[in-house]
Amino acid sequence: MIHEYQVLGMTCNSCVAKVQASLLKVPYVLSVVVSKEENKATIQMSTHIPIETLQASLEARYSISEITPKVIANLIVTGK
Repeated sequence: MIHEYQVLGMTCNSCVAKVQASLLKVPYVLSVVVSKEENKATIQMSTHIPIETLQASLEARYSISEITPKVIANLIVTGK
C-alpha cells in the first residue's frame, strides 16, 4: 500500500535525506520518496503504520501528518 503524508520542517536537501533515511528505518516501510518542494513524503508499506510511529522516527524539528482533503486544498492554494 502507498500513502502520502505532509512533512513540515524541511529546509534543504540534507533535511530531505534525513527524513527519507529515518522513515526507511521504520519496520514495514518498503520505499520512501520525499519532496521538499511539495512538503510531501510518499511511503510504500507492507502493512499500515500508525502516524505516531512515523513521527517518532523523525527528529523533533520535522512534523508528519496525513494528507486530508483540507490539507490537499491548502497545498494547491498556497503550495505549502
